[in-house]
Amino acid sequence: MAVLLQPRAPAQVDAPLAEAEPTVVHGLYNWVHSTADAERAFAFYRDVFAIELAPSPFIPNATVPEGIRPLADVTGDPLIWDLTNTKGARARTVFMRASNTPFGIELSEFVDIARDARAANPWDPGASRLMFRVRDLDAVLASLTARSAQTVTLGAAPVGTRAGRAVLVRDPDGYLVEVTQATAVEIARAAAPGPIVGTSIGLTVEDTQRSLALYRDLLGFAVRETRQAEAAELALNGLAAGRLEQTVTVIPGTAIAVVFADFTLPATVMAQPFRWRIQDVGSPQFQLEVRGLDALIERTRDVGYRFLSVGARPIQRPFGRFVFAIDADNILVEYAEPSTTR
Repeated sequence: MAVLLQPRAPAQVDAPLAEAEPTVVHGLYNWVHSTADAERAFAFYRDVFAIELAPSPFIPNATVPEGIRPLADVTGDPLIWDLTNTKGARARTVFMRASNTPFGIELSEFVDIARDARAANPWDPGASRLMFRVRDLDAVLASLTARSAQTVTLGAAPVGTRAGRAVLVRDPDGYLVEVTQATAVEIARAAAPGPIVGTSIGLTVEDTQRSLALYRDLLGFAVRETRQAEAAELALNGLAAGRLEQTVTVIPGTAIAVVFADFTLPATVMAQPFRWRIQDVGSPQFQLEVRGLDALIERTRDVGYRFLSVGARPIQRPFGRFVFAIDADNILVEYAEPSTTR
């Protein structure tokens, strides 16, 4: 076990990622996952990570957070039914903002519709996670302990990875959250106060090259690094054996990292791939800002990807058009094209 706690540290852990040039993708509005209880989930992120409610990113010059609509006030919306293939359901969203994070974090909750609630293992294809680098890991751990948060990492304690001391936990829905102690350089560079000094997104995939056919080849995500995980990083993910290959990419028009994790499991551990529906608890969703939506839909269909939205038809809002595609691991990818007046 001692070797898990003393890995070598890479020279570039402090270096910020360079921004990737825009392609058909120009940025990320929000990273979204679905929840069984919006109030409970928000309270967790607020109390542990000081994450705040945020204004809608789709209302020009909005400064006031929308708040959480009581379920009794939520009604069905035929446009949302078509966008998400959830006819008859009611849905609400919670827009959130984390410190030193250049994209929104969003919770979505669907009711009056059947939904699954299987908590993802880190190695299940289709699993996702939020990856927070924090000022004071021990303070965050104290808050997690006070809330009886479940720990995935072997030994239920942080391990020393090449990126710093880290632990993998679950929010009240079972959604995965990776928390790593930031370096002194990262803390000094943080532009804003708050416990979080950086946020990335993690996806577990069955086959990295298959996944990159969408994200790199079609959408233009920039591949920055591919690395083999050390024993400590397996322990972080609750594994005592196996292999893990991680591929770091950057969303076009941003410096936001998306890390693809490709596990080779020991014979005693089985992966359970997901076939997500948007209403399922934990369902992961990109909300990408795009240009040339109609042509992008055609290219996405031409190379064989399915769409969640009814008929692959985008819905129209005053602030833009929106449609959901589905990647090779059933992660949902929303193309959001802003209106010209936005």
